[in-house]
Amino acid sequence: MFLQKIVIEGIMPERALSKLQREGICVYHAKKLKKNQILLSVKRKDTEKVFAIYPNVCYNIPVYSPYTAKKAGAEGLLAALEWSKKRLGVFIGILLFLSCTLVANRFVFRIDIVGTDAYRREILCALEESGIRTFAPYKKGCEGEVSAKILSLKDVSYCSVKKTGMTVRVEVRLSAFSEPTPSAGDMTAKHTGTLVQAAVLRGTLLKQPGESVEAGEPLVGAYFLTDSGEQVPVTAIARVTIACVYDEFVAAETEEEAFATAYLAIDGEITEKSCEETEGGFRVKISYTVTETINF
Repeated sequence: MFLQKIVIEGIMPERALSKLQREGICVYHAKKLKKNQILLSVKRKDTEKVFAIYPNVCYNIPVYSPYTAKKAGAEGLLAALEWSKKRLGVFIGILLFLSCTLVANRFVFRIDIVGTDAYRREILCALEESGIRTFAPYKKGCEGEVSAKILSLKDVSYCSVKKTGMTVRVEVRLSAFSEPTPSAGDMTAKHTGTLVQAAVLRGTLLKQPGESVEAGEPLVGAYFLTDSGEQVPVTAIARVTIACVYDEFVAAETEEEAFATAYLAIDGEITEKSCEETEGGFRVKISYTVTETINF
């Protein structure tokens, strides 16, 4: 029932109820507040009748009246309705927030790899091949496929792929009993770029810092030279740093998507990046450094 609370003020205000009754106005929950005030509730449709009998104190009263009335808020369903109207914007905001959260939870905005970084690039490639990438909808049901690809890597004994919120968490553990076998032969470059620095503990450095290198080109020979120029075979032990540049066109709708695609193609420490919008996508340029080792 839609009820309106009204406060009637005057000498012996309970007498005012008799006149309301004679006028056919039903009164609910009447109680005395002060010696000269009484609080009551009437149906919403009877509110104007009450003010016609007893003037509303919110307006100028042209004639004398022993009793005056004023609204004191709604009651019951009317109170709930007015409360809801005042907070309609809050409700809409909450609904919009929940809707955005539910939609966002269907996407992947971050990929965390924990346990080891030894196979980071291979793990990202396995995720990409199975349709899991950043800034894209999450493909459910492919966790087993991704885990199988990662478990096929050498010395990987455990793999778990889970999505929590907007983050995909890949946990990888290597076998504690694996014994690494020294790599034989020359150390060859895995990236194309410029050699920045090199530390060779065993072997012969074939490139000097500042020189360009191509992927697959020998960097350290698995031998050392005697004074007579003879090559004596050894197991190469070295670490080098190469400065590389990724400069490619990426078909994407946003700059974030373009960078996300480019990040999957590099596996080093980014030093500088830029993105230029072109027809059909973006031109992404990223400068980064990578560290390569052999038996180091």
